[in-house]
Amino acid sequence: MKILFIGDIFSASGREMLDLYLEEIRTTKNINFIIANGENIAHGNGITNNYYKFLLDHHVNIVTLGNHTFANHDIFNFIDDAKNLIRPLNYPDKVPGRGYITIKYNNLSITVFQVMGRTFMNAILDCPFVKTEELLQKVKSDIYICDFHGEATSEKIAYAHHFDGRINIIVGTHTHVQTNDAHLLPNGTMYMTDLGMTGALDGVIGVENETIIKKFLTGLPVRHTPMEKGRKQLNGLVVEINDTTHKVTNFEIINMVK
Repeated sequence: MKILFIGDIFSASGREMLDLYLEEIRTTKNINFIIANGENIAHGNGITNNYYKFLLDHHVNIVTLGNHTFANHDIFNFIDDAKNLIRPLNYPDKVPGRGYITIKYNNLSITVFQVMGRTFMNAILDCPFVKTEELLQKVKSDIYICDFHGEATSEKIAYAHHFDGRINIIVGTHTHVQTNDAHLLPNGTMYMTDLGMTGALDGVIGVENETIIKKFLTGLPVRHTPMEKGRKQLNGLVVEINDTTHKVTNFEIINMVK
């Protein structure tokens, strides 16, 4: 089985790259399953029902979110009914939506979940380590896949080593910068600190340069206007996993530029 992970899809530039290249990647690389981070797909801030359906129409099987889960108010109209959408598992219990999904694929049970880091994230969150442990005890699956949405590389790496051998694949999202550390951990877990971003290549993590430079020069708040001109990128990772042994056998970093 081949799984394609797509890094944070940012605004119109990110959607354009999916329109241009996702079907080509899916068919030429014989992808069976697609997981994409969609928390920035609506103009760089949240997700709407229309953009959620846009991803499903592009053969995305599961959409993950993150700290911008509730940035667009439309999310409250559909999050509880969206069967292919997950927000961080370690949000407080009464937060709408779900933190994991278990599906059947080729007689395999696959649990996909997301946790969010607590370092530098400025959110009220339960411990991602504890919530993951609870999930692994409660939900029995053949394959576990985690999207760790976090800022601190150390937190992501520590988490990955703690669950090495118990979670089959752990990939990071949130920083919008693809890391050069995709590898198998000692006990077999596939790990990458951050998938990167699908959107504008020449902006500051998807946002127009001038506004962010002004923020750093002055310390004043600015509107984060998505960059929609110039070069664009599609970042992600393809992971091949053996259907019988459930072990990762191969992987390929995706970094396409237009």
